[in-house]
Amino acid sequence: MKKLLLTLFTFTALAGHAQSVTPAPHSVPEKAVTQLEKILHQTQVEVVVGRRKSTLPAEVRPMLNRILVQSANDFLAITHGQPTKEAYYKSLESGLARLQSLTPKQEDREQVAEYFQDLLDIVGLESSEGRLMAFVEGPGTK
Repeated sequence: MKKLLLTLFTFTALAGHAQSVTPAPHSVPEKAVTQLEKILHQTQVEVVVGRRKSTLPAEVRPMLNRILVQSANDFLAITHGQPTKEAYYKSLESGLARLQSLTPKQEDREQVAEYFQDLLDIVGLESSEGRLMAFVEGPGTK
């Protein structure tokens, strides 16, 4: 009997711990889907950063656009599913990592960071918790 009670106690404690580790859902603003779809459409047409045309070098624009479109699609998919801050941050980190080699100049990285800040703003996240700043500053800085 003692062994059974100990097993039940251990199982209950582990189940409670698993629940506390689960990411909390993120409350997304009502118009987020519409705004994400709009920015996605704009990006599919041309590189739009901060609601204006980008000045990024022409040779990187096609690849950059594909990555930005994928990132906007990822944010849209997260928003349609069970959105969490962690999911958005993981998508952000993935997109920034793919763009690192395409944006050697700090001013280019600033424009890309502005695009991602727009995505974060749309889904109601005020901060990237330092991710965008680290990207803008360049590799090797934390």
